[in-house]
Amino acid sequence: MASQSNSPHRDEPRSFHPHTCIENYPTSTRLITPRQLECLAWVQEGKSATDIGGILGLSGRTVEGHLIKLCGHLGVKTRVQAVVRARELGLIGQSQP
Repeated sequence: MASQSNSPHRDEPRSFHPHTCIENYPTSTRLITPRQLECLAWVQEGKSATDIGGILGLSGRTVEGHLIKLCGHLGVKTRVQAVVRARELGLIGQSQP
């Protein structure tokens, strides 16, 4: 039986840092929303858009939209490139085994 948390927040990947300050980054990265970063952190954990949607209570298409916008802000074309770029910028942490 899984233990339940008293926290009102849903589970988040260990690499997600919702309070990351991006004000010192270039303008395009300042436009990144916490939800986009949350989706990307789940991508880093190997989750599909459908999986992420189920976790966050969104449709898979909405998750895809978040990831497409995020890739544009980061100047990359793929999810893998987005994860690498976000790590380089310190927007998400390394995945925990």
